[in-house]
Amino acid sequence: MSFGSILKELRKANHITQGELAEFLKVSRPTIAGYETKDKQPDFEKLIKLSEFFNVSIDYLITGDSFGKSNPNLTETNQKIYSDYELEHSLMRQFIKLSYESRVDLIELAKVLQLRDKMHEPNL
Repeated sequence: MSFGSILKELRKANHITQGELAEFLKVSRPTIAGYETKDKQPDFEKLIKLSEFFNVSIDYLITGDSFGKSNPNLTETNQKIYSDYELEHSLMRQFIKLSYESRVDLIELAKVLQLRDKMHEPNL
């Protein structure tokens, strides 16, 4: 799998537009499109930022492999992209960057999401 297709899959799985990713990397949207479709490659600094943004290794971004093993995460769009540990770690990293008000809002949102999950649980 190519860098461009891996980047596109990660971006879509995380519901990020090319414009949003471009803003994060401080590049133009066509630059992101070039990464995804025209075999253009980011410089090392941007590759590191992408790795941190999506919480994946640089190796994974470039080859689709993690630690020399095939990563099944990109074989189907609906499969989990992150392990539970990675999700918790990523959430905590983002949480500590928020203002107090935003943290309170996030906690309230989490409560709403818990209710939604409960409604979708199969009746046992």
